[in-house]
Amino acid sequence: MFPIVTVIIPTANRPHYLPRAVKSALSGMQPNEVEVIVIPNGLDESWKESLKPYRDNPSVRVMQQIPEANANIARNAGLAAARGNIVRFLDDDDYLIPEGAVKQYNLMKTSGVDVICGAINAVNTNGEILRTFKPPAYDDFCEAITSPRGFCLTHAYVYRKACLDGVTWNPAIKNRQDVYWLFDLCKSKEIKWIHTDGIVGVWQHHWGLRISTEQNIDNSNRRTARTLLRLFNTFKKNNRLSEGRSKSIAEGLWSCVHAAFIFNSQYWTRIAKVARRIDPQSKPIQPIYNWPMIRLIDPLVVQWILWPKKLFSHFRRGWALKHKSESFW
Repeated sequence: MFPIVTVIIPTANRPHYLPRAVKSALSGMQPNEVEVIVIPNGLDESWKESLKPYRDNPSVRVMQQIPEANANIARNAGLAAARGNIVRFLDDDDYLIPEGAVKQYNLMKTSGVDVICGAINAVNTNGEILRTFKPPAYDDFCEAITSPRGFCLTHAYVYRKACLDGVTWNPAIKNRQDVYWLFDLCKSKEIKWIHTDGIVGVWQHHWGLRISTEQNIDNSNRRTARTLLRLFNTFKKNNRLSEGRSKSIAEGLWSCVHAAFIFNSQYWTRIAKVARRIDPQSKPIQPIYNWPMIRLIDPLVVQWILWPKKLFSHFRRGWALKHKSESFW
């Protein structure tokens, strides 16, 4: 008998976190209802010791170790091996809240939708809640994914496996992997989804640089902007473009402009003009753009006004991180 749910966990160099992730994926489920697939990637083998308690657990499958440290290759291997008709991806340093996760699975069984997204608590290394990420209140999946109001934390989502046919994680993507995965899913087909405010998992926030942190903010946002524009063109070509999707994509472009304008003002000025052509009423979603005096000014002009302050803040933050790292070591 095949399990109902498959939880896919890529792991690399985190033996102290991995058992917690595996335990959370198993909790609240009967042994025949869930399989946890762990895919070690990279040369480190410390996972072997940390998974000893699960060596004889039939619900835990450890796949052959992948030599390259690449979480997306590992996720694809896990997806190809998944036997459940409901699939979830979970990073090895994060964990699920069983009560919320099980509610998602039960809702997936009865709702007939392709995707369900829940809320995630972000915590620090002491387990203190920093904030709660809730799904955006969009009925349209693609609007939610392309809007900067959305969020793309991997384990917030559960998928009906059938809707993932033909969709893979791109091994060339090193940062924002979950964002581009959801973009590709949105591009591939129309997705029916439900979003809930129930807490389904915890995201472990690490101070300093994470594995997938993009050190070049400009390049990272350029890639996001290019992907959003390709989505826009795909929707337009295939008669899938709506007013709401145009607005969300334009806001997504403005979000990239706001984040990276200081690094190449000429390039991001061009992107801002494209966003304006897509949706003339669009602007960045940051609160400052709704201030009484600011909202009367062209948002592109606001970028130039904010440029000196943002550049100073960028260098000050970089200096602080550097000195914090040096003091740590």
